[in-house]
Amino acid sequence: MENKLTLGRIFFALLIPAFTVGMGNGSVFGAAVMCAVGRGPFESWGGWGAEAYDPATFSGFVDSMMLAFGLAFSVIVYLGMSRHGALEAKGDNTGW
Repeated sequence: MENKLTLGRIFFALLIPAFTVGMGNGSVFGAAVMCAVGRGPFESWGGWGAEAYDPATFSGFVDSMMLAFGLAFSVIVYLGMSRHGALEAKGDNTGW
């Protein structure tokens, strides 16, 4: 059998649900860091234009964490799904 969970078939599952779940985790991490350190080390709020993605600004730090966590979670889901597809294609149904 062939691995049916290829990147072409699961791309939108990685792009939309996996990336947004990771972004949600990144926003919680960013908010927790902001609660821990406060706004003190950030000189600018950074909510306009390219400053919104500059990690040296208040808003940019949270936005960059959301993008990093979204990408990392998408990679983790891709690796898990491709490994699952490989096991299914091999026909190994022995369990753990």
